[in-house]
Amino acid sequence: MNKLQHPAPALPALALLLLLVGGALTLPAAAQEQLATLAGDGSIILRSPTGETLVSINPERALIPASLLKIPLAQVALTSLGADFRFETHFYRNDSGDLLIRGLGDPLLVSEEIARIADMLAARGLQQVRRLVLDDSAFESNPELPLEENSSQPYAARNSALAVNFNTVNLAWTATGALISGESQTPLTALARALGAQHAPVALAAGEPQRLRINLGDDPVAGLRQAQQLFLLLLEESGITVTDAEFQQAAVTDEWTLFYQHFSSRSLRDILTDMLRYSNNFIANQLFLTLGAHSSGYPATVANARAHLQQQLAVIYGGQFGSDPQLLLMLEGSGLSPAQRSSGAAMLHILEVFKPYAELLPEVDGVLRKSGTLTGVYNFAGYMRGPDGLYPFVILTNQAVNRRAEILAAISRELNR
Repeated sequence: MNKLQHPAPALPALALLLLLVGGALTLPAAAQEQLATLAGDGSIILRSPTGETLVSINPERALIPASLLKIPLAQVALTSLGADFRFETHFYRNDSGDLLIRGLGDPLLVSEEIARIADMLAARGLQQVRRLVLDDSAFESNPELPLEENSSQPYAARNSALAVNFNTVNLAWTATGALISGESQTPLTALARALGAQHAPVALAAGEPQRLRINLGDDPVAGLRQAQQLFLLLLEESGITVTDAEFQQAAVTDEWTLFYQHFSSRSLRDILTDMLRYSNNFIANQLFLTLGAHSSGYPATVANARAHLQQQLAVIYGGQFGSDPQLLLMLEGSGLSPAQRSSGAAMLHILEVFKPYAELLPEVDGVLRKSGTLTGVYNFAGYMRGPDGLYPFVILTNQAVNRRAEILAAISRELNR
C-alpha cells in the first residue's frame, strides 16, 4: 500500500497571489537548479487554474507512477460506470431449497452490508435455506494481478468476485486468552475459530485485546468458506434457518431462479473516496476487473480490463499523452506493478479531467493529493487550492531518497518570498 510519509505543505496564499499577478511563474535560477537537483531524473509540473504551465521539469519522461495510477483508474470508472453506480450481489433459489450467492465483485461486501442483505432476504419471506452455494465465477480464476507480499492487511488481499471483509479475518484475544472477533459487527465463524487456534499468541499483554488480521488471499477456497460461514451466521441472526452447513461452490445455471438482486448501499463515489484515501489496492483491482466486465461481459478478465482502460484513456487523453503510446496502458489498477509507466504530462492531463471530482482526493494541510510509494518511488499528484481555483501538480521521483515533500516545500518557499 502506498503510504504518505511526509505531509505536503499547502501553497501559501501570497504565492497564489503572485501567480495571479505575474501570469507565469519565473523562479530564480538558483531555485530552478534546486528543484532540478531534488527531482533528479524525476518530473515536476505545476499548472494554474487557467491552464498556464508554471513549473515544468522532464514533463515527458516515463516513470513509475505507483498508486498515482488510482487517479486515472477512478476517472475511467466514473466515465464508464457513473458516480452513482452501485455494485450488485445476486441471490438465487432452486427447487431443492438452496440459496446461491453470486458475487459480482463488490469490494465493500463487509459484515454490515451482509447484515442488511439478510434483513432484506427475510423481508422478502425467506425463512429457511437448505444449503448456501457460493458462486465466484464472475471473475476469472486466479487473475494475474500483483499483490503486496508478506502483508495481512485488507488492501493486500487476493481479488475475487465474492469476497467478504476484504478477504480477511479480524481476530483478537483478551488478556485472559479468550478468542474474540476483532470487530463487533462480525461474528466468529468456524474458520475464524480455527485460525484463532492456529495463531494464538504465546504471551498476552494486560489491557487492550491483542489483535491479528489474517489475509485469506492465498487460498481462494478459504475466502469462499469464510463468506459462506459469515452469511450463514448473519442470515440466522435475521431469522433465516440454514439446515445444512456443508460448503458448496458452483456457478449459476438455468436451474436457479433469481430471488433477490442486491444493490450496495455504497455508491461508486463513496468507494472511490475510500480507495483514494486509504490507497486500497484490493478495491482498486476489484474496480479494474469490473471495468473489464463492463465492456466485455462476465467473466471479468485482466485482458479485458486492460483493453477497456486503454480504449477509455485514449479518449480521455485526446492525444495529449505525449509521444509514447505505452503511457496509455494500465496493466492493473493498484500501481503495484513495477512495469507500469506514466509521464508527468500525461498524469497532469488526467488531473485536468478529474477536476470535477478533486474532492475525492484526501486533503492534507490544504492540499488535495494522492501519494504513490514503492521502493525507490516517491510521488505526489493532486491540487493546491487558490483564490482563483485549483492548481494541479505532479511530482514523480523514482529515486532512492524520498524528496517529494522537499520539492513542494521548495516551490512554496520561493513563491512566498
